[in-house]
Amino acid sequence: MKKPLTGPFAVLMTPFEGEDVDESAYAAQIKRLNDTKIAGFVTNGSTSEFIHLPLEQQTYLSALTAQLKSEDKKLVVSACTGNLADTVNICRHAGGIGADAVLVCPPYYFKYTAQEGETYFKAVADLSPVPVFLYNIPFFTQELDLGVIYRLLEHENIIGIKDSSANMKRLEHMVQKTHGKQVSIFTGTDDILFPALVGGCVGSMTAFATIYPDKICAIYDAVEKGDYKRAKEVQFSMMEELREADGETFPKGYKRLMTRVSGIPFADKEVVR
Repeated sequence: MKKPLTGPFAVLMTPFEGEDVDESAYAAQIKRLNDTKIAGFVTNGSTSEFIHLPLEQQTYLSALTAQLKSEDKKLVVSACTGNLADTVNICRHAGGIGADAVLVCPPYYFKYTAQEGETYFKAVADLSPVPVFLYNIPFFTQELDLGVIYRLLEHENIIGIKDSSANMKRLEHMVQKTHGKQVSIFTGTDDILFPALVGGCVGSMTAFATIYPDKICAIYDAVEKGDYKRAKEVQFSMMEELREADGETFPKGYKRLMTRVSGIPFADKEVVR
């Protein structure tokens, strides 16, 4: 039987020291979040800059996270690669470290048909030892077709979707279409967290849960209590900084904000000099 995930998940960021990962800063963010009400961690996501890390480094950071996280926190490992073999290898590693799910985006670079994308996800789900979360992120990959999503969510090893389209219309259709089923509809966009939760989303995987875990959890608590005025106030309190973070090349703005708020140094990796 499927065991859907719920609640706010923090997408961890990767601090660099020159060309290398700053492991002490990486560990510090986990320890900071262990004492909050977040539901769990996401490793190697978009704000983790997985694209700058070799697979060995990605799996190492996931294992380190599994080791450092508190027992009450769940772990989702992002398995976003351009080919089936690497994706499945990450899934198998995630199973070995006790991850609760893997987050899988569509294969990228080449433009695949909707049918080819559906076949890819089914293959990953068939081979993954841990449950699969679909990842719709049209900013960086092809957007998943709603019909494809609904069919994939019927797979016994696919337990939900993180949708980072920032499209409330899509989210609401997914929530309604899957109502009563054992699947989780998550938003990946902090800007619409309040309306997404009111609309029926049961969780989120976002960068601001790493930067402002207490604010993100406060929105969840207020919505659960029906205190929509309070939830809206907390949501509005983050909007200016969200605009600031989005004003720089992704995810530099988020890392600068994280450094300012947490006091933990989150240096960028220089790709363009």
